[in-house]
Amino acid sequence: MSRRLFNRGGRTAAASTNTSTTAAVISLPDYEPLSFPLSNTARRELIELSNNRGAAPYEAQLKDSIRHLGLSVSDLNERLRRGQDRLATVSERRKEKDTDKTAEEERLEQQMPEFENDVEKLTREAERALRENIDRKAELEDEASILEDLSTTATTNSIAQTRSAAATQSRRRRANEVSSDEEEENAAADEGNEGDQEPVTSIVDTFRELRAKKRAEYNGLSVHQRYGLNNDYVGFKKLWHEAAAGEDGPPLPDASRWFDSNGEPDMTIPSRDAQNGSFDDDEEVAVSRENISLNCPLTLLPMNEPYRSRKCPHVFEKAAILDYLPLRGELQCPQTGCSQVSLSLYLA
Repeated sequence: MSRRLFNRGGRTAAASTNTSTTAAVISLPDYEPLSFPLSNTARRELIELSNNRGAAPYEAQLKDSIRHLGLSVSDLNERLRRGQDRLATVSERRKEKDTDKTAEEERLEQQMPEFENDVEKLTREAERALRENIDRKAELEDEASILEDLSTTATTNSIAQTRSAAATQSRRRRANEVSSDEEEENAAADEGNEGDQEPVTSIVDTFRELRAKKRAEYNGLSVHQRYGLNNDYVGFKKLWHEAAAGEDGPPLPDASRWFDSNGEPDMTIPSRDAQNGSFDDDEEVAVSRENISLNCPLTLLPMNEPYRSRKCPHVFEKAAILDYLPLRGELQCPQTGCSQVSLSLYLA
């Protein structure tokens, strides 16, 4: 029994010794700034890091996430709209026939309010997640730009340090050619000049400064500049609006109206009854609503030479759609939500 206790105590002591040794190994010394410029090998590795595509899988995941968020919100709101339409149709038929409510109508009346709340909640959560993904995507793009600027800065600093070292060596060679008294004076001057040289710029500090600058620039943008002008957010907004409003619904508001004065998104479900609102009797209205967009879906600018697809009703700017289409093969219509392929165009 005593031997077992002794062995167990020995193992405990050994384990504590290993733990303390591991803790001592993990502790790292304080960071010391550079005393000399980066070597050629270090600069090459920094350039390779700026050209590295290691973040490509992360970028692809962000892209897929953005696409799935848009499709999910579109499907949810379309299901809600179909349920609302079905309830309105059943209710209207019952009123025409002056009969009692059917089981389907009672079920829809019970389910639709809760489903509407769920869809609104999930839509807002998806919109918030979309903006977070857009922020991460912008941060990833800024990181690549920072690494590129950092490699350029390291090369520039190295050239400056090389020229400074060459000038110092030149002064020393000249000092060897003069008398000893003058040599001592020049040597002292060289030491003073070397002391006056600017310290080597820290790559870590430069990276942190560039990253802080990029972050401040991005945070300084308004929500309209950050998201309202972002193609991913525009596509998401179109998918949501088309599914929620339907073909007969009101048009999508201008991007300048997508956020309120506090920067909060306006995700109010568009009402298809808005187009049927009452007008004053004194107003002369020939057409209550005409849903026509004069902007090209590709350039988001007014079209000067519109071209329309033969397979679907979408119109594009001629130069933009011709650049988009390949010389051979098939390609899907670039209009958000359209799955038509094998496009052929004619002048609208």
